[in-house]
Amino acid sequence: MKRKEAVYKGLRDISVYFEDTSLTSPDYFQITEFPLRLTAGKNLFKLRGHPTNLKLGGQLGLEVLDYNGNPIYYEIVNYLDEDKSRVIAIYIYTDTSPGDCTITIIAESNVINGEPVPQEWQGRPNVKWSRSVSINPNISNISEIIFETTPTITVDEIVGVQLNRIYAGNIQFPTYTTGLIRYFSYNNQPAIEISNGVFTSEMSTGTVTVSAPANPAPTPNYVVATTPYISTIKKILSPTIALLDTEYTAYSSQSIASHTYSEFSNSTFSLEYEASPTYVATQNSQSFAYIQVKGLDPATGDVSRIKVFTNNNGTVGSWELVNDVELEETEIFIENTASLYPDTSIGIFASQSIIDAYWTGSAYQNKTILTPPPILVRNTASIDNAMKISSSINLDSLDTVLKIQNTTPGIFIQNSAYKVTIDALGTRSGTTDPVLSIYLSGSSFYQDPTDYFNQQFLTQFGKRIGELRVTGDNQRFDDAVLSFESDYTGTGVIQLVVESGNWQVADIRTTTDNDAGYSPNYTRIKTLIQTTHKINNQISFKVEYYNVNGEKSKQTSDIYNKDWEGGNRYIDGNYSMLTGSLYVADSLERGIAISGYPNSGFIRSLGYEGFNAGYPGFLIWTGSALPDSSGTKGGGAYSGVGLELYANTSSYFRYSTADSEIDVRTNKFFFGNNSTFISGSNGNLQISSSGFKLSPQGNVTASSFIAVNGSNVLFDTNNEFADALNIGRIVYFDPAEYIYTGNLTATPQTASIFETFILPGETRMQVSYMYQFDPAASSLGTLRSEWYIQSASISGSTGTPTGYDSWSNPTSLSNSPLQITPIDSLSIEGGSRTQNITLGAGATAFINHQGLYVRIYNIVDRSSNGNVLDELKLKSFVYRTSRIIGASIAPPASGPVS
Repeated sequence: MKRKEAVYKGLRDISVYFEDTSLTSPDYFQITEFPLRLTAGKNLFKLRGHPTNLKLGGQLGLEVLDYNGNPIYYEIVNYLDEDKSRVIAIYIYTDTSPGDCTITIIAESNVINGEPVPQEWQGRPNVKWSRSVSINPNISNISEIIFETTPTITVDEIVGVQLNRIYAGNIQFPTYTTGLIRYFSYNNQPAIEISNGVFTSEMSTGTVTVSAPANPAPTPNYVVATTPYISTIKKILSPTIALLDTEYTAYSSQSIASHTYSEFSNSTFSLEYEASPTYVATQNSQSFAYIQVKGLDPATGDVSRIKVFTNNNGTVGSWELVNDVELEETEIFIENTASLYPDTSIGIFASQSIIDAYWTGSAYQNKTILTPPPILVRNTASIDNAMKISSSINLDSLDTVLKIQNTTPGIFIQNSAYKVTIDALGTRSGTTDPVLSIYLSGSSFYQDPTDYFNQQFLTQFGKRIGELRVTGDNQRFDDAVLSFESDYTGTGVIQLVVESGNWQVADIRTTTDNDAGYSPNYTRIKTLIQTTHKINNQISFKVEYYNVNGEKSKQTSDIYNKDWEGGNRYIDGNYSMLTGSLYVADSLERGIAISGYPNSGFIRSLGYEGFNAGYPGFLIWTGSALPDSSGTKGGGAYSGVGLELYANTSSYFRYSTADSEIDVRTNKFFFGNNSTFISGSNGNLQISSSGFKLSPQGNVTASSFIAVNGSNVLFDTNNEFADALNIGRIVYFDPAEYIYTGNLTATPQTASIFETFILPGETRMQVSYMYQFDPAASSLGTLRSEWYIQSASISGSTGTPTGYDSWSNPTSLSNSPLQITPIDSLSIEGGSRTQNITLGAGATAFINHQGLYVRIYNIVDRSSNGNVLDELKLKSFVYRTSRIIGASIAPPASGPVS
């Protein structure tokens, strides 16, 4: 931080007419507030000046001298207190000499001790007041915070998802014990080196514990009990070396002094640190205020804390505290200010992706851009998380350089103090010393036209703030600090100019710069904002400033009625509960209600008062929902579990467990997808699937079909099986006419004979034929027909094949003669007959011939009164087999009929 220098005036040695020795000079300077001590920062005292004794428009001189008589800088603040006092700010820095200082004020007075000032003392300082006060630059500043210009704030809303932190193995604070560490002094700082282990960047700020340090040295001259060594890690220098915050100190009862060890040998240790989490987005969106505070450096006092308050427009009540943050150095270059992720400096190269996203390199020779550009690669071999700058271009000449810059500009405030802190390793590659220059470029910085690089190269590099120079073969720089001030309010980028040598850089931090007791001039805050409602919401913001004692500045920064979107309403947790009813609506008359009561719970559209009310809406319920409504279908009370989607009596969907009913009324329906569905409309039904289709015209297409009656299969296409009396096959057809004239009573005739195969499962046979009978005499009788069956003989034979063309004994199928027609006159009888010829025992005989080759024939006769002139005609015999429902489809177990 740049110091302000004072000029010695020697006021305490000036002779005056009158020296005021009072504590507060009530008759002249009227000191209204005087500090008890001067501490680090801008200390104030106030004076008002006597309105009549001091000469109006006269000169006022002030000087502050430290213990050694050196002047201390002060400023008269452009601020008038409520009692008309003027404010003086005295600047105390960390290197200001402690001890008593003297504050001296001189002025011209018209009246001294009630008498006019002598002529010779008029027109010049004639009264002096002095007072001593102690200085302690190591104490925090507790002066009143006064701004000449109130800080300005900008507020932007960031809406994003809540981030959950996930740790490897669900361990947030792991303990590392791999390897051994030794303790030693590194550049006069305590340090440890690990063997057979590795330090990682996330171990920084972790706690190292060595329970029993081995061989601590130097050995004290008195007995000291070996004590554990515990310290936090200050900085990871490399994968094997880390700096520590505290030295290894031991105490003894034999001495009041402590003993500090400078080293110990390899020892076992434990290192506890906070692991870096993985952030996982949730469904909960949150609203954050991204607040930037500019012009934060007060004229007096030091801002230690900032409190942010909000007030929702339309909300009854006062300001609500939403954040209370301690003011610290602010990193200027971060990955993304609009992100809800924690701010991360782009100068910490935790991964190659950060280098690729935020840094770029180029090479110049005078006014020419050289190719290829330098290669930027993450490297951890020598420096933790370093960016190695590699190039094949020779940099021995002064007119050739490499320029590395970040691509995302940061915000800078005019005349504000900043600093760049950097780790680097420079290695000689030629005859010249390795040099790395640091520039700031952008609208916030004056482009010095006299700077060599701004003159020599194609592009101006900006404002030079310093350099790192290696005088040997290589040199490491840890936490090298380069302070600077911005020239204007605007933006800028950092530029690393490699003049010569090979360089690695790491941990580049560009921050506000403030000594103890001095406030940075800029900060930013991300604050979660809870909104009471979302639609057309407006929020006002107020920022208050506090010193280290918690004393608030009288000045605040405000923004009123800023439009605010807000996050969503997200409820999680295993036991979260909303009691009563929840309305999702734009009014209490339209929308959706979710209700929970002791004996019921339901979701309904507002205005729906039950199925029986006839009003459109929906209801999902369990238990006794809507107890005061007109009830469900039929007027009954709601109970059980159900769903109602109701438009009118012709269009609704209703399901209820109480009456075990699904009732759907609709003109059109469709269930399924484009290839498999059931649909209906306009009186038509259509079904489509891979193996079955029903067209709107009623046509059925099926890959297989099975018909069942009770336990009996009637039809099975998978097994090529049909089971019904009216389903069978034609086994014989003879269209020829059979004519016989003679006495059928005395000589019955074989009218039809054929051979066929009876299939397994065939249990019945039917016959159809046409007949005509012309009786020769008028006498009563009956024309009859009886059918017989016999199977081919399958008897084995030796020698002469006796079974050839032989048949089994015939068995009657009809069990007795069946009537063809009665005969009762001389009239000719004729017609057709269809008859089941397998009756009684004959049906069993037919079944017993399943699976056999058979001969079937019929015998026609006249029951009585036959005449040799009777004439019989028969033709068009059709024989058909069928089966009774449920009959066996296997041949009888008895085998062939003999």
